Amino acid sequence: VPVLKDALVVCNIGIPSQELFSIRDRENHFYMLGSMGLCSSIGLGLALTTNKSVVALEGDGALLMNLGTLATIGNRAPDNLILLVIDNGSYGSTGDQATYTSEATSLA
Repeated sequence: VPVLKDALVVCNIGIPSQELFSIRDRENHFYMLGSMGLCSSIGLGLALTTNKSVVALEGDGALLMNLGTLATIGNRAPDNLILLVIDNGSYGSTGDQATYTSEATSLA
């Protein structure tokens, strides 16, 4: 993906980090292997301290654990932050338990 080539990339726990690593590991990738729900917050912090593009790859389950960060992102509105949410309706890395997005909740 061209936008990922020079951007700082933060990827959430588990399977998404494994997939990104297998596609192409780069020095500018930060894989969150031991925490859930902070990818968007770390991405925001990076975006506020650099002029580089920042991409935060967040899962729906992780984002639901930290919805407050969306208000902060909206308030600060950094032009260099892309928040990409992968919504598969489950906590994929912890056993595929259903999230609220598997029912009526939409993150769009």
